[in-house]
Amino acid sequence: MQMVQAAVFAPLWQEYTYLWPEHLGKPRLGIRITVPFGQSKRVAVVTRLQALESSNDSVILKEVIDRLDDQPIFNALRRRWIERCAAYQLCTLGEMYETASAWAAIDKHRQFRCNRPDDLLATDASLGRAFTTKRAISLSTVAQHSQLADVQWRTLQAVKLGLLEEVLVGSRPLPEAQQEAISLRPSQQSAVQAISDQKKEFAPLLLFGCTGSGKTEVYLQAAEACVAEGKQVLILVPEIGLTPMWLNRLSARFSEIGIWHSGLNHREKNHVRSRLATVQILLGTRSALFLPLPNLALMVIDEEHDSSFKQQDGVQYSARDLSMLLAQELEIPLVLGSATPSLESWRQVQMQSMQCFKLSERVYKHTAITPEIIDMRGSHDVFSPALLERINASHARGEQIMLYLNRRGYAPALQCTACGDVPKCPSCSVRLTLHRQAGMLRCHTCDYAKRVNLTCQQCGEKAYLPLGSGTERLEEDLQKAIPTLRLARFDRDVIKNAKDLTEVLSAFEAGDIDCLVGTQMLVKGHHFPNVTLVGVINADLGMNLPDFRASERWWQQMTQVFGRTGRGEKAGHVVVQTWSPDAPWFEKLDEEKAEDVLNEELSLRAWTKFPPYARWVRIVFSSLEQQKSLQAAKLFAERLVAWDAVKVSGPLPCAMERVANRYRFELIVRDETRRHLPWQLLPLLKLMRVPSGVRRKVDVDPLDLM
Repeated sequence: MQMVQAAVFAPLWQEYTYLWPEHLGKPRLGIRITVPFGQSKRVAVVTRLQALESSNDSVILKEVIDRLDDQPIFNALRRRWIERCAAYQLCTLGEMYETASAWAAIDKHRQFRCNRPDDLLATDASLGRAFTTKRAISLSTVAQHSQLADVQWRTLQAVKLGLLEEVLVGSRPLPEAQQEAISLRPSQQSAVQAISDQKKEFAPLLLFGCTGSGKTEVYLQAAEACVAEGKQVLILVPEIGLTPMWLNRLSARFSEIGIWHSGLNHREKNHVRSRLATVQILLGTRSALFLPLPNLALMVIDEEHDSSFKQQDGVQYSARDLSMLLAQELEIPLVLGSATPSLESWRQVQMQSMQCFKLSERVYKHTAITPEIIDMRGSHDVFSPALLERINASHARGEQIMLYLNRRGYAPALQCTACGDVPKCPSCSVRLTLHRQAGMLRCHTCDYAKRVNLTCQQCGEKAYLPLGSGTERLEEDLQKAIPTLRLARFDRDVIKNAKDLTEVLSAFEAGDIDCLVGTQMLVKGHHFPNVTLVGVINADLGMNLPDFRASERWWQQMTQVFGRTGRGEKAGHVVVQTWSPDAPWFEKLDEEKAEDVLNEELSLRAWTKFPPYARWVRIVFSSLEQQKSLQAAKLFAERLVAWDAVKVSGPLPCAMERVANRYRFELIVRDETRRHLPWQLLPLLKLMRVPSGVRRKVDVDPLDLM
């Protein structure tokens, strides 16, 4: 009997050793197993094989319960990558493996069918009793009926013997791939050639081009060169909403495409999983990074600046940063594309650690878009007369409109005009948002909801008034103003799954919708040539947040908004409503000044010694008891003060102090040399135990300080 060392899916720093039972076959590194852990069972990944050193070990050690994979899902290269990721993210190896294997955690939904029940009963009677008919059943049902601890391994073995077959749902049919003959401009050709020249070495490349400049065509032609050699390409996009547009472009060039995002059901995910060895292109959001494509030769991250590439729950990884590590391990090129690059990437270009190719011309050479700034001071209306006039004119010409407001719901708050009370979330430090159509007040932080009560709970008066506007109110007011306008809303309250998304985007593309009203998910990378007007309802949102990245993020968002118009043969126009028309940032909303904006913002960061010139780690302590979380943060800060290499801010209450009834205090650890963090923080994290009832959340290179 052998022993295996395993990284258990738990926030524990050490690995654990288990006995390997012979009936589970030969143990392999990089497979998932089920192990006893305390009074429960946990999943783990085998990280080391050991010989049984003495008979005493077999008495002390517990046995592995089940084997979840026949072949390793983490080969040697990907195991090295995961170890590097865990060290960088300051998380346990088990937590990193759990994050990286989430794509495989849908095992219980896999469907199996038995076509030879007599043979199965003769070979494995316990397993055979679960298959009473030829109908396909899920692995969880097999486990329930057979009561076998090692049910997954037995099922996989029965498949290998031909006694069971896995039933996979067919993918949605794609149109037959037809090569498009699109000639490239010299700047595009240079970028494609650079990618091809370095296809067998780590070579990060920034594709910096204004919206509509043809970045996507560069990605596609570079991908075609890889696929022609039998290799695979991974394309990451920031939002599920971009996958329909990308799928249309890809299906015209490639016959084998896989899609991966959270909007897929279990059967669709299992189908993609079964085709990982054969797909030419894998298109997905950040989690697609972890799917083990065996012949991966090129990675593309579109809209690389987008904060959606940062995971905010569990291990708080950046898909962009981990892609860098993976490309290093695989020795393949990584292409980062954006019209508004992140300052981190732009800094790498300045340091000559990353190549940069600039696409400075739009495919359709309209004059650069100059926004029409509307001063809303003194106005209480949602729409200015100028914007309504522009909407009417575009509508009359049969052109389409997009209206952007980054607020869901009808209004961000209700206020009693008699006593001034504003209903707040009982569990979080935020106001409740009014969703008028549903008749609900909702917390957008913890999802708490309650019915709207028109009577003020503080003074008893019926004097509630909505404060501000959200997309729901925007839709209502515009429909009243222009009844003939065919409107649709595009936010998470309406777009709840992939089907909703496809239906709305298809209707808009077909011209069945005149105007889309939406949040930031509306303005990320969509390509609609008939959109000639974009309206920004409240440009002041996000401009003055207490976050040093606020100005960078606002500029990126506004530039992306502007890029949704003028993408075809018709010129585009942008109307921006603001209560701060003299703000200096409006002067920088010119695509020809993008490089100047980046250089100016970098100079400011260098002067203040903020990222990317420094490295930050944010540590948040939370507890149901305010003093507990504060004391835990203070104790950790005291240990850090003795470390001269870093500077520590805090503990301070988080900007949103209470979330889901937990009081939160933060420490910001700053390394102005970028030589010590995050790695040298690891020993202290391992040494200092977190008190009972307190959670510690570590965020390396934080993007959100709220």
